[in-house]
Amino acid sequence: MSAIRKIAVAMAAATMCACGDKAETPTSATTTTAAPTTILFSGTLQPLGTRFYSYTMTSAGTVSAMLASLERGSTPMNNALELGLGIPAGTGCATSVASNTSTSLIPQLRQDFGAGTFCVRISDKDGLPVPMIFTIRLVHP
Repeated sequence: MSAIRKIAVAMAAATMCACGDKAETPTSATTTTAAPTTILFSGTLQPLGTRFYSYTMTSAGTVSAMLASLERGSTPMNNALELGLGIPAGTGCATSVASNTSTSLIPQLRQDFGAGTFCVRISDKDGLPVPMIFTIRLVHP
């Protein structure tokens, strides 16, 4: 067999081997989006008092907070309170964003945070007439 013929036979054999292989179809990466976490923080706020609550986020995203309710006994109240989002600092909450607000069913604060431990703070700056029961609704990724 001549050298050219040997090369031709080898090339034909290699081509035939390749014809039987199935090409693998590439798969696309799947993206999973976790449902947001909703937390309710409730307590009693004293006149000129401050309360804060810590929470942990495992992924970065936008946090929203609202003063969902404020009650004197079982009577809804509309007093303005300061609501803030931030980072726990010692025995308090160092807020990076805050707003004077009254109860609402829509978010009153929004702030982007990375993964980590954060806090929400509620304060009475104007002087409630009596201690009042509040609920803060916080939503985070």
